[in-house]
Amino acid sequence: MKIFLKLKKGAALVLALFLAVPLVSCGDNDEDDGSGYSFRYTLYGNPKNLDPQLAEDRSSLMIIQNMFTGLVTFGQNGKLEYGVAKSCEVSEDGLRYSFVLRDDCHWRSEEGPEGVVTAHDFVYAFKRIFDPVMQSPYREKFSFLQNARAIIDGNMDYSELGVYAVNNTELVFYLDRPNSEFLYLLTTAPAMPCNKRFFEGTKARYGLDEESVISNGAFYMTQWSYDPYGSDNLIYMKRNYENSTADRVYPYMLTFYIDRDSSAPAENYDASVTDLYVSRAAQKKSFVTATDVKSYETSSLGIIFNPDVQINGDIKKALSLTVDRKAIEKICPDDLKVAYGIVPGSMYVADSVYREQYPAISFDFYKNEITDETKEMAKEFFDTYPGEAEILVRNTSDAGVVSKIIGDWQDKLGVYIELKYADDDEYYTRMENDDYFMAFAEIDTSDKSVYYYLKNVVDTLYGPDERTDLKSALDEALTYSSFTDRCDVFSRTENEIMLSGDYIPLFYRKLFLTYRKNAKDLNFNPFSEQINFRKAKYYK
Repeated sequence: MKIFLKLKKGAALVLALFLAVPLVSCGDNDEDDGSGYSFRYTLYGNPKNLDPQLAEDRSSLMIIQNMFTGLVTFGQNGKLEYGVAKSCEVSEDGLRYSFVLRDDCHWRSEEGPEGVVTAHDFVYAFKRIFDPVMQSPYREKFSFLQNARAIIDGNMDYSELGVYAVNNTELVFYLDRPNSEFLYLLTTAPAMPCNKRFFEGTKARYGLDEESVISNGAFYMTQWSYDPYGSDNLIYMKRNYENSTADRVYPYMLTFYIDRDSSAPAENYDASVTDLYVSRAAQKKSFVTATDVKSYETSSLGIIFNPDVQINGDIKKALSLTVDRKAIEKICPDDLKVAYGIVPGSMYVADSVYREQYPAISFDFYKNEITDETKEMAKEFFDTYPGEAEILVRNTSDAGVVSKIIGDWQDKLGVYIELKYADDDEYYTRMENDDYFMAFAEIDTSDKSVYYYLKNVVDTLYGPDERTDLKSALDEALTYSSFTDRCDVFSRTENEIMLSGDYIPLFYRKLFLTYRKNAKDLNFNPFSEQINFRKAKYYK
C-alpha cells in the first residue's frame, strides 16, 4: 500500500492509494508464510495510561501502537499508507482534508465486538484533545486546526473545533493554516479514534485497566496484570480477527513482560524469554545465536554555550571547524557516529529519509577557513576569560572522545578548555540552572519528523525572542507542499546554526533493535521506540 499526491483537475489534490488484493487471515500457525507466531517483548515500566489522547510514556505508546489504527499509518518501508481511511482529498489551498473511511474496521474489547469504526469516533477523539477538562498534552501539536488556537486561549468552546463527520464514513478537517506535517501527525497516538459509548461506560477509568480499554487495531487486550511488588507482570494481546480480514494481522498473540529494571530487556532476550529488544547501548555479544541487529541514528550530541557568556561567533565557528571529524571516527564508540550536520540520519521529511537527499558534508559551513586573526582572537578570549573555561560532560563513555577534541583546540588554536565531569544529578541540575561555560549535550525527540527535530534544536539553543528568523522560516516551511522547498529550509536552518557557532554537532547517538533472524517485517519507529507487529512474521 502506498499513498501519494496527485494533482486533480479543479481545486483539489487527491491522495491516491494502490492496494494489493487483501489476504484473508489463515490459521493460527501457518509456518510457510510466517503467520501465527506469538511475539514476546519486554516493556521497561508499566504503561501509565492507554488513553491515546493522553498517553506519553513509551510503554503506553507501544501498546497503543498495536491496539489502535488511525486514518493513515506508516508502513514497513517508512511510506505513508491508509489505515481506517481508504481515500483522501486535499484542497488546493491545503486547508481542507476530506477522508472517506472503510466500513470494515471494527472495535473490539475483552467482551467481544463493539461495532464499526465511524467518522464520529475521530471527531470525538479530536474534540477530547481540546476539551480543557482533559488537559491533553497534544493540543499545541494540532493548534493549526480550525479554531484550535481560539479554543486553547479560552476564547471559543472546544465543540467548535474544525473537525466534522458528514456521515459515518466521511470525515472533514478544516485548517486555519496549511500544515505539511498533518498526515504524519495523523499516524500518532492522539489522532487515534475514540468510541464515545465505550469511553463513557468506563466511568473515568478509560485506559487504566484491562476492562477499560478497547481496540480498533490489529490486536486487542485480554489481560493486564501489574503489581509493583510482584514479579508476574505482563500484558496479553490477541489478534483482532474482525480486522484481519481486510488488512491481515500475521501474529496470533503478543506478550509484553513488564519490568522496572533497565537491564531486563537484554537479559530476557539472552534467556530466550523474548524475541527482540531495543537498546541505547552498543550491541554486545548475545548468548542467542542467529541474532540480527539494526541501528538507527536518533539524536545529536554536540557542544552548546552558556547563553549568558558572550563569545564572538567567529570564535565558536573556529572551534567547530577545528574538530578533526575524520580522526575521531577512528576512536568513536560503537553507539555513536561522527556528525557533520545537526539532523540525525534516520529522520524523515514526509515519507523520505532527509539525509539521503541532503548530505551534511555538502553544507557551505565546511567551505569556511579559520583566519589568523580569528585564531588570535580565540587565544586572547580564553587567556583572559575570568571564570572557569570548561566543558560540562556527563560521566559516561561519551566523555572520552571529547578529550580528543579539546586536544585539537589546544594544538590548532592555542586554547585550553578543561573537561568537567559530573554525575547525572549534578549535570542536569547545572544544565537547568545555566551553570556551565560550555556543555556536551544531547538533543533528541520522539518524532521522526525533521521539522519537529529542528524546532526542538532552535528552542533548546535560543530564548523566545532570539533567532526569530529561524523560527519563522521553520513555521513557514510547514505551509509548503513541495518536498524540495521544505528540505531547502531545513538544510539552510542547519547551516545557519552551524555558521553561528551556537551549536557544534559532534556525534549522532544510535539506537539498536536486536531480534532473532527468524523474525521478519518488524515495523519499528526508532524515535518513539514503537514496534507495530501487525505484519511481523516468524519463520520456524
